[in-house]
Amino acid sequence: MDRKEIAIALLRAIGIQELGYALDGGGDSGDSTLERIQHVDGRLLDKLPEIPTGVDGSGRPRMLSWLLDDLVADLPGGDWVNNEGGYGTVTIRPFEEDEDLRFECDMTFRDEGDYGDENDEEEFEDEDFDADDDDAENGEVRP
Repeated sequence: MDRKEIAIALLRAIGIQELGYALDGGGDSGDSTLERIQHVDGRLLDKLPEIPTGVDGSGRPRMLSWLLDDLVADLPGGDWVNNEGGYGTVTIRPFEEDEDLRFECDMTFRDEGDYGDENDEEEFEDEDFDADDDDAENGEVRP
């Protein structure tokens, strides 16, 4: 059994209808955050139960949350962690019959130099410079 099959089997067994994760990465690190846990009866849960799914190299149990975090981090079809990175969501629907819809990724990958607010700052600086020039033309001097 691979990780996906183990995760689906366990989530079905405990009645989890849907999980929603947020991913955000860049530089050389990334975070996956479990934001939504919906039970089959419609309840929203606060956390997943502590269910062992294996053992790590030092003999400690690996829990369901670790398995899911690891799986979710590997699902996007691009490098969302390194360099400019990316952000988005991963949704897991254990009871979905269509395997293509069982694991859904909606990711945006940043391009080099795409940091969001740089152009806004340049426009703001240009507007301030123009305002100061207008004041000087009207005889006003600002410190």
